Amino acid sequence: MAANDPEQRNRAASEAREFDPFQAEFLEHEFETYDVLREHLPVARSESMGGDAAGGQRAGWVLTRYADAAEVLRNTDDFSSQTMSYPVRPWIPQAVDPPIHTAYRRILNPWFTAEAMAKLEPHLLQYAEELADRMLRKDAFDFVAGFADPFPTVIFCEIAGFPASDYSRIMDWKNTIMHASDGHVRGRELAHARARELGLDLGSGGDLPAATALAVRAKAAQEVYAYLARLLDERRARAGDDLVSKLLAAQVDGERPLRQEELEDTLFLLFMAGLDTVASALGLIVQGLARDDAKRREFVALMEDPHRLNFAIEELLRFHSFVLLPRRLTRELSFHGALFRAQDHVLVPTQAANRD
Repeated sequence: MAANDPEQRNRAASEAREFDPFQAEFLEHEFETYDVLREHLPVARSESMGGDAAGGQRAGWVLTRYADAAEVLRNTDDFSSQTMSYPVRPWIPQAVDPPIHTAYRRILNPWFTAEAMAKLEPHLLQYAEELADRMLRKDAFDFVAGFADPFPTVIFCEIAGFPASDYSRIMDWKNTIMHASDGHVRGRELAHARARELGLDLGSGGDLPAATALAVRAKAAQEVYAYLARLLDERRARAGDDLVSKLLAAQVDGERPLRQEELEDTLFLLFMAGLDTVASALGLIVQGLARDDAKRREFVALMEDPHRLNFAIEELLRFHSFVLLPRRLTRELSFHGALFRAQDHVLVPTQAANRD
């Protein structure tokens, strides 16, 4: 395809106008869309940007080239992380900018180093084997329900100090908030059930109306925040060797403890990232290998070579990226031929940039 092909450029402009990565049908052709945009309209103006599912932000810009994405994400002065609306409050440290972002990261970083994770490896392997054995005893199984969802949920809850009796409820909250209107079967079921319970508009098709999905997510998020507040109170009364207790003891730049809202917002981010990011990555990687016999055989062969296997896993994570990173303009500027105005929103789909 020629980059200056008028027909393809018109198609790219049309794709950009209707760009909505939060709808299930978009996933059926997302990489074809990203390829067209990257080739013909790499800095694309969109009039939808996910609408209510993206926190009500309808118009903005979509970037699909790696170099452009890297430039925006590294420039925290002009492209702020304080952007989309959140169900309750912005998540820490995802939705704040330096220097306070850096202060929060200093608190969290030591708990997630390679050395810290290595100490968990024996337990992770044991639990992974248990889940795999359960699935393999069946004639057929759902990998997401049988492994990708429970594996990070149980491990994170153990690290954070959440009671084992709450694991199922926590997983349902996560799926409702993150997957109310995409292709996740359990998430859609939970969202529809909650919408009926709340007496909300169910729409006429299979997808919930955007306003309904947003209300369902908000309700689930409020319940998570209330749960976290109770857990913080319990740990104040009786500290343990868990993430919640460590956050309560932490100091921001060694000067003050985290305030209640900071504690809740940080735990909420860890809750969502610890559960959904891992589950989504596992699901996408296994789906990709299941659809490509040659790649699957190649990956299995690499298991005999740990050094090469580590590189293969990094490559799989790159190829199956899925996180959408929003940014907001702090001032007007020209960006590769496009005029970005102050307060404009920019969306960086890592799945597009990482396949450039």
